[in-house]
Amino acid sequence: MASFEKTLALGKEIAESLPSNDVLGRWMAHHIGDLIVRTQAADESQIDSARREAASTILNLWTHRASLNTQDPPTTSFEPVFKALARLSEKQDPWHFYGIFRSGHQPDDAGVGVAPLLKYALELEDIVRGVVRDIVSLAAEEAVDREAKWLELSEHLEEDDQHRAIQELFRLIREGNPEPDQDLPKGQAGDLAGRDSEVAASLRKAEARIARIRIALEEHLSSDN
Repeated sequence: MASFEKTLALGKEIAESLPSNDVLGRWMAHHIGDLIVRTQAADESQIDSARREAASTILNLWTHRASLNTQDPPTTSFEPVFKALARLSEKQDPWHFYGIFRSGHQPDDAGVGVAPLLKYALELEDIVRGVVRDIVSLAAEEAVDREAKWLELSEHLEEDDQHRAIQELFRLIREGNPEPDQDLPKGQAGDLAGRDSEVAASLRKAEARIARIRIALEEHLSSDN
């Protein structure tokens, strides 16, 4: 019963999110509202079938939420973050991030020793990768905050691919949290202002490292002349 009531709450929120100036949106909102009223008015012989129909309709809409005719369909804020996360989740061996060298043809330690400039390229790659990860982590937190309502309303549903991907976002956020053992409830990504400051600090550290590399490169180039 508790799970059904949560599904009804999800249906009501979906209905309220549909645009009133759209014929299909108005019809869908009315249909959901009608199904909810029928479950509340059904007698004992009809209530099970009424609940099944209402829950099935609501869950079907939720499954196809990305195609709902609303300005911001539920949980769509996560999609660009998922793509960035997928990119960061790829193999992170040296030289892989930018794909400068074909697989199996990357310089080894001996190669870097012969061409010392390459060590600066590797360091720059590492710097950029770290900053990108921090920024993606912040974007994940912002997405969690924007979608907090939908995360709470759908938390009782069975896991799907997106739910598992969202859990991966939580893992990424925890890794960037200064207190990694701290629990992170859904919809509470933390102090975004504080995380903004952390990313800014990460950028400043990257700038300092890049400045040192610039000086080293200038010295190297001047010694060759």
